[in-house]
Amino acid sequence: MKSVIAAAALGMATIALAACSEEPAETEEAAAPLVATEGRLFLPAVEGNPGVVYFELENTSDRAISVRRADVEGAASAELHDYMEYDDSEMGSIGIVTVQPGETTSFTPGDLHVMAFELDPSLEAGNTTKVTLTMAGGSTMDFDAEIMPADAER
Repeated sequence: MKSVIAAAALGMATIALAACSEEPAETEEAAAPLVATEGRLFLPAVEGNPGVVYFELENTSDRAISVRRADVEGAASAELHDYMEYDDSEMGSIGIVTVQPGETTSFTPGDLHVMAFELDPSLEAGNTTKVTLTMAGGSTMDFDAEIMPADAER
């Protein structure tokens, strides 16, 4: 009898573990329907200062999508930023950017942008780097950003 109960317990534990370890199926609806174009990372004029990323972000869906994080390959960290009054500064980190359905949000000088901190010296003008955006809910999207010299026209 003990062996039947032990076998049943082992079977139930196996089923429970399998259910917990299953990856949720990725569907087209779960993927972020955002399109990023014109990605550019501008290197800083002074080594050690942060770089900045500009791009256009189009929402091709029928629902609002919120971007909650940006990561830049070759940067130790990155933050979504906007120009605003913030602790006697005109620029500050913001937690989220929402792109309305069918609209394009511009990340441009003097407006929304991504600050890229502690850039790797291997990032050189003329190359590209990958930018990853993470949406509320956890879906992500990647796009390439052309690496620009600090003195390039913005």
